[in-house]
Amino acid sequence: MKAQSAMEYLMTYGWAILIVIIVAAALYALGIFNPATYTGRIPTGFTTLGTPDDWDLETSGDFDIKIMNRLASQIAIYNVTITMGTDSDYNSTMLTVGPGEEYTYPASISGLNLGPKTPGVTYSVKVDILYNAGGLNHTELGTLTGTVSG
Repeated sequence: MKAQSAMEYLMTYGWAILIVIIVAAALYALGIFNPATYTGRIPTGFTTLGTPDDWDLETSGDFDIKIMNRLASQIAIYNVTITMGTDSDYNSTMLTVGPGEEYTYPASISGLNLGPKTPGVTYSVKVDILYNAGGLNHTELGTLTGTVSG
């Protein structure tokens, strides 16, 4: 009688443990335990020019940012600095952007130590834009967070 009770006990808990393992494996396969699954494209900062309309970090390390002039006057962008971790790169191509116009500013940061650039990996870059509006120099600061595109 005791042996049958012990066997039923082991079988019940054995099946329960097996079900928990299967559910955990299924959740892992769906990416539930990967924090990058929950990281969207989040811009912070960018008070004057406004949030960039679009940005992209590719697996090659190239980072492109679409800047829109949301001011009522023409601006001259002198420098865009991209910083990821302790590494930074800049593009000092001067360009003029009229009111309401947008420009995709390529800032190739492929030479930086970005770590793994596999699709889906979460990144965060700091963006520093130096521009002139109305004869005065201004700086626009912000952070862009997203996942590496394929």
